[in-house]
Amino acid sequence: MIRSQPVSVFDRIVAWSLGLQLSRTTQYLLATLVILAVGGGRVLFVPDTLPWLLFIPATIAIALITGKGPGLFAAGLSTATGIASLGTFAHPTWVPRQQWIAAGLFLLVMIGLVILTAELRGSLRRARRLNAELVESERRAVERQAFLSGVLASSTDCITVLDLDGRLTFMSDGGQRVMEVGDFNAVAGCPWPDFWQGDGRAEAEAAIEAAGRGAARSFVGKADTYRGTPRWWHVAVSPIAGPDGRPDRILAVSRDITNLRASEEDRDRFVRLAENSTDFIGMARTDGSVFYLNDAARRLVGLDGADLAPLTIADFFPPDQVGTVTRTVLPAVARDGHWAGALDFRHFGTGELIPVLYSVFPITDASGALIGYATVTRDFRDRRRAEDDMRLMNEELAHRLKNVLAVVQSVAAQTLRGIPEAEAASRSLSARLVALGAATDVLTGRSWRSADLCELATRALSPHGRIGERIRLSGPAVTLKPELTVAFALALHELATNAAKYGALSNDTGHVALTWSIDGEGDDATLSVCWREAGGPPVTPPLRKGFGSVLIERSLRSYFSGKAATDYRPDGLVFELAARLGDAAIVTGN
Repeated sequence: MIRSQPVSVFDRIVAWSLGLQLSRTTQYLLATLVILAVGGGRVLFVPDTLPWLLFIPATIAIALITGKGPGLFAAGLSTATGIASLGTFAHPTWVPRQQWIAAGLFLLVMIGLVILTAELRGSLRRARRLNAELVESERRAVERQAFLSGVLASSTDCITVLDLDGRLTFMSDGGQRVMEVGDFNAVAGCPWPDFWQGDGRAEAEAAIEAAGRGAARSFVGKADTYRGTPRWWHVAVSPIAGPDGRPDRILAVSRDITNLRASEEDRDRFVRLAENSTDFIGMARTDGSVFYLNDAARRLVGLDGADLAPLTIADFFPPDQVGTVTRTVLPAVARDGHWAGALDFRHFGTGELIPVLYSVFPITDASGALIGYATVTRDFRDRRRAEDDMRLMNEELAHRLKNVLAVVQSVAAQTLRGIPEAEAASRSLSARLVALGAATDVLTGRSWRSADLCELATRALSPHGRIGERIRLSGPAVTLKPELTVAFALALHELATNAAKYGALSNDTGHVALTWSIDGEGDDATLSVCWREAGGPPVTPPLRKGFGSVLIERSLRSYFSGKAATDYRPDGLVFELAARLGDAAIVTGN
């Protein structure tokens, strides 16, 4: 360790003098005062036989403390002071000839001593400066070593040093942690290539051979930790030059990229999935510019081999749908995180409209900010054609069913013709067949899958009165099961017919309110339907129930698996139906 503080009195005096900041005038004034004081002391205390004794240390001290210039001045002044203190006016040459010779010799000796002292002072100054520089250099070296040690200890990379044969001679603390090495002595001296598997071993051997020639090299390889944990590494191998400039050792820095490798493999799988998908998969930036289409997308819209740079999202849609996409679809994606619906693409070559199910979702960065849009869109042409074919079949079925009903109605009318008491039955049968036809119209419009309660009621009741005026409908969106639709339509027809004959629709002031509601949640909720008449003639209970009343109560009770009851109130007939929602219908949107 280099000492940074003086330890002797002499060193302390020199250190103190080197630290003085005196002007040139002050230095010469100080030298003059010291020499004159010494001269006075010589006269008082030193005999004439030793006139120069006290001047020697004083002059050397001045040279040592203030430097060469003041020291030479002090030497000259000492000589002059000594001669002045020895001479008298009575002597013709002030002092004897021997004293002049002694004074000259004294001056020469003092000049030599001053020069030596000044050089010594300069050497001490330089030595002190060099010592300070060495101390600072050592301090910086210690700090740098501590910094490098800290970096090596905290680094998550595995930093190793190998000899030219590829054997381990050093491994950083961070490297021991990431490699799960508890004691470096357990792996010291092991051949470094033996850690690598498969192609990684050959890459490691080639990197060591290249480093021995003075070349750097990198590779990606797989190597297990000391405890057998599989890892992927990105490795940089470079030579460490010795004093002669030639490779002396080898530095290998290995970075754990296992997670990155897994992410890349996941990305590759998704890329292969997208490329092999038969659906249209595309991506665009927030400004709408398209930057990716898979092969299926290019084939669908006729862009095989085309440059995507000039294309935007709006280019894929016909003009009448561009506004829907820009003003509805994309804002919904940014707001809700998804949008799906039926739209049309246009073929870039033929201009053909391609029905698609367009599904869009956002692309976000690591912070969750929106950076683009992605779509997985399905070609709906085959389904659209199937739906059109099904619609034609349903229309044909409805037409044929109406023809059958018309034939039945004609046969019944001819059979009952001429029988007076059967005329009313004929009219009733015809009306019921018309109601049955209206119910089948609703079902065929929905491919016999379901029927909207409000639409069914509107079609069944509109022949008996203006909907919204004499007949008022109110209730949530409900779809009836197909097997219940015909029975419900016939029941509504019977209720409306009786109201037109005897009840609220038989005069000009009465009206009917058909309301329905859902109480509870899920399939266990209850569907309640109420037919309420008001403003008609006073009602009295019938002496016996006719076919219509039996149809209304028994058939609905059976089909709906619920309760059906008719209340003949004086102010108007009330019919109520209550059934389990799961047995009768589903709420639209559930």
